[in-house]
Amino acid sequence: MADLGEALRRVRQAAGTSLTRAAAAAGVTKGYLSKLEAGAATPSIAVLSSLAAVYGIATSELFKNGEESGSFALVRAGERQPINRHGTELGYIFEAVSIRKRDPLAEAFFLTLPPLEPGSPHARYHHGGEEILLALEGRIRMFYGGAEYMLEPGDCVQFDAAVEHRAEAADDSVAKAFIAIVSARLEASNYSEVKHSKPSVSKSRKPRVKSRLERAKATKRP
Repeated sequence: MADLGEALRRVRQAAGTSLTRAAAAAGVTKGYLSKLEAGAATPSIAVLSSLAAVYGIATSELFKNGEESGSFALVRAGERQPINRHGTELGYIFEAVSIRKRDPLAEAFFLTLPPLEPGSPHARYHHGGEEILLALEGRIRMFYGGAEYMLEPGDCVQFDAAVEHRAEAADDSVAKAFIAIVSARLEASNYSEVKHSKPSVSKSRKPRVKSRLERAKATKRP
């Protein structure tokens, strides 16, 4: 995790922001972000996605090894980039796939969900963007908002990732899934374009209506 921690520190410093501001914007504590940068804690994809959005980069920028391609990128099965070999606090193991495409609009991951141990925390996550989860192996229990869904292999869900969600192995065996996250940067970019775009102005403008004060001055006798 040291390499990931160093990458997190590097992109934060490149963004010119402090630990305090970055943590607040990403919805985590300053102490936790400090541990992530020191390699002393294991982040979830939700946390990494939120931090990447704060820094204005794709999540995959944190895992790239320098090899990039333009419009087409091929990543072999054995070339996936493990994010957390020993799992997160919930035991999730992620492998990044979007590690070569330059400036990707979507991030792809393979997710391994081990059986939950008794007393395991039931944390739920939320982050920017839209997410797609395709169940590959084993049954997956999916929590979204206040609802619960059971996914069989081949089932697929697509949802707004800003709503709290969690996935877990439903049985006493490992479950696996493929995840794609449409970048929150794309949403922010679209919003910015709409917000800052100038409305078209017709060449033939209506004459300006004078205010009551202006009309009074115009009719005032010398």
